[in-house]
Amino acid sequence: MNSFFKTFFACLLAIFVSGIAFVILSFMMLAGLIAAIGGIGSGSKSAGPVHPHTILRIDLAQPIVDKPKGSAIDLFDYNEFSFREQTTLYEAVALIGKAAEDPAIDGIYLNVPMAIPSSVSTLYELRQALAEFRESGKFVVSYADVYSQGGYYLASAGDKVYLNPQGGLAWQGLASNVIFYKGLLDKLGVQAELIRHGKFKGAGEPFIREQLSDENRLQMESMTRSVWDYLVSEIAESREIAADSLQSYASRLAVATPRDAVRLGFVDSLYYRDQMTDELARLSGQDSTGEPKILPLEDYKFASRRSAGRATMGNALATDEIALVYADGDIVDAGDRNKQIVGNALAETLVEIRKDDDVKAVVLRVNSPGGSALAAEIIWREVSLLQQAKPVIVSMGNYAASGGYYISCGAEYIVTAPTTLTGSIGVFGLMFNGEQTLRNKLGITVDVAKTNPSADLGMTVFGAVGVRPLSSAERQFMQNGVERVYETFVGHVAEGRNMSVAAVDSIGGGRVWSGIDAVRIGLVDGFGGLREAIALAADRAGVAGDFRIVTPADELDPLSQVLRMMSAESRAELFKGEFGEIYSQYEMLQNILGTGGVQAIMPYDVRMR
Repeated sequence: MNSFFKTFFACLLAIFVSGIAFVILSFMMLAGLIAAIGGIGSGSKSAGPVHPHTILRIDLAQPIVDKPKGSAIDLFDYNEFSFREQTTLYEAVALIGKAAEDPAIDGIYLNVPMAIPSSVSTLYELRQALAEFRESGKFVVSYADVYSQGGYYLASAGDKVYLNPQGGLAWQGLASNVIFYKGLLDKLGVQAELIRHGKFKGAGEPFIREQLSDENRLQMESMTRSVWDYLVSEIAESREIAADSLQSYASRLAVATPRDAVRLGFVDSLYYRDQMTDELARLSGQDSTGEPKILPLEDYKFASRRSAGRATMGNALATDEIALVYADGDIVDAGDRNKQIVGNALAETLVEIRKDDDVKAVVLRVNSPGGSALAAEIIWREVSLLQQAKPVIVSMGNYAASGGYYISCGAEYIVTAPTTLTGSIGVFGLMFNGEQTLRNKLGITVDVAKTNPSADLGMTVFGAVGVRPLSSAERQFMQNGVERVYETFVGHVAEGRNMSVAAVDSIGGGRVWSGIDAVRIGLVDGFGGLREAIALAADRAGVAGDFRIVTPADELDPLSQVLRMMSAESRAELFKGEFGEIYSQYEMLQNILGTGGVQAIMPYDVRMR
């Protein structure tokens, strides 16, 4: 018996000690993770001086993000289980400009992956910066195993374009597709109720049609043609190839092999990667056996922070400020302000900026296809009030359409990329009647006790499926709401752009326009990116000589970030990483179905391939 108790208490003690050890170890791991998160973006990374004859490498496989991540948790790679470095578009453009004046930098080397995780409008701003860099007399060269059309568009701005001898170059034109769900809804017995203003407002069409309407096809073909023609003209000028020839090559799929790419003038030489290294050594004055001094853009960012002179985000010692505010993502009534544009949250930020006397001007960077019309109205109101107090300049990213244009139209001046998709001045409402599906497929019936005929209007089960069709009175009621929102939207645009209501209506109706066409019809003022918008804001505020950039951000404390990492949201990020581009279609569908109420959203996703 004594031996039993000795063994029992020994086991109990071992369990107790191991439990304490586990708690201590877990605490140490948690503390380490919190410390790691706290150190992200602190600028603590070591960086020595830039040596003479250095080549700045821009690796396009690393995302150049439009909006800086609001918290370190957003930089966590769930596949690699590590934190990613981030470089914003504004930082990248500023660093390229700094490198042009840096005597230690001989040139820029673009490492172009098969797929570039950046939008075509981001590539536009990078391309403009590279073109100005070349004016300093320094070289820009690129290399790829396979060039996508987006990758080649950027690379063509350089002095030389190199390709793997067994690689490839895509050149077939631009396309945008729409997935239609009506057939699926018919099989399920679900009826979509779409109420809209604007024959071009195609966001709800996938639920009521099986193919593009004539109006939707017209606008999609028009905007893709506009963007494509611009890209062709830019490449034609850079590579000294006739635009008509480039169009013919795309139609005939003439670039079938790497040798075709050289023969037709797309590429200068075919190199293996080791030969590219030798070429970089030669360009930087090294002999054939020397190793070129390559400095990644991310490391140059830290080196620049430690060097003397003007900081990449303005003069850190200046007292006058220009606020750079990001409106990035879908516009929602409530949600995650780090991933979406939450109406009241952004409005609060704009109120704080309006009351801050140190902020002399504001640049609102809009990169959004729209969303909730109510949230857009709330933001528009604060943009208008802010504009009365200090200059507000809008810089459009890849999308600034529908609700994204709604929140932009009250600014003093709007700049856009030629490839931006904007406009889409139109609204719609969408409901689903699943009465037959619930009864016939699932055996579920719903009965309602109500005080008035339409008391159950909008009542759903399972989050989105209505339990009866709309009556004619209810449909008219919703149509009236849509018309009221559209009238308000058009009125805001007319006021902000100094146009008549009739003129806005003639280019509205939900039609999407490219940046090129938007300038032509008066929806925006001119071409440019963030850099041009900031320069314009400084000029309008009278602080062009001395200012600093401030970016309001919503940071989570380190412990909250760790807890968020363990949440359902982190699992969604993992799902996103696994499914890639398919996830964007899922997100688009989720946003349309989940917003509710009257919406101002553009459903298109135009990608360079």
